[in-house]
Amino acid sequence: MDIRFMERKELEKRIKEIEDDIFANKDVDIKEFYLLKKILLDNKKDHQDLLELHLILEAMLDKSNNELMNKRLNLLTIWSTIFLPLSFYTGIFGMNFDDVPFLSNHHGFWIFTALTIGTAVGMWYYFKKHKWL
Repeated sequence: MDIRFMERKELEKRIKEIEDDIFANKDVDIKEFYLLKKILLDNKKDHQDLLELHLILEAMLDKSNNELMNKRLNLLTIWSTIFLPLSFYTGIFGMNFDDVPFLSNHHGFWIFTALTIGTAVGMWYYFKKHKWL
């Protein structure tokens, strides 16, 4: 069915389907969503109430997408924060100098390993405690 030639009842039905999809966290066909908006804008006089509902649904869809993006960026930031000190430790202990701490120590490798694992576990615990992860 071509969405450009819909009657009012069909437009109401399609907006209701989109509304149900948004509330059920289902994917919405963005192309059809904005084509529907164009139809409503072209017939603004006849469908002002449907246009207002569509604008509210558009704001809800944007908010939902922004919230999902923020969650993903938050998780990426936390993982980056955990691995940054580990990269720093590797850089320090990977230098080719004789006076690197624990280099000449018999247990130097195990101290370094405990330091890196302790840092990662400590940061993971901190993020879990504050409910960031």
